[in-house]
Amino acid sequence: MGERKKRLANVAFGGAWSEQIIEDDALESVMSVLRKACEECADRDVSDRDLMRALSYVRSNVEKGPMLVSGFQKALLEPNPAIRQESVKRYVDMIFTWAGY
Repeated sequence: MGERKKRLANVAFGGAWSEQIIEDDALESVMSVLRKACEECADRDVSDRDLMRALSYVRSNVEKGPMLVSGFQKALLEPNPAIRQESVKRYVDMIFTWAGY
């Protein structure tokens, strides 16, 4: 995520397109982390630093982010692995939709 931002920092003419590239890159990284968490949450605890950063991004940058993150975190607490994965997937899908992804 930070690598592209660093490369674009030296672009003198910049403009709105460069900011959009940075936002798109950040969103792609967040969505990748959420996808991975959804795929693996039935088998292991996926609450790691990357997921926390991704959820922080969603909370701050996606409409209804705080509500979606809260639901996502509650879904991760479901004791039944199959239901947990299904619930997490539902929240990931909602986050994708609200993020316009």
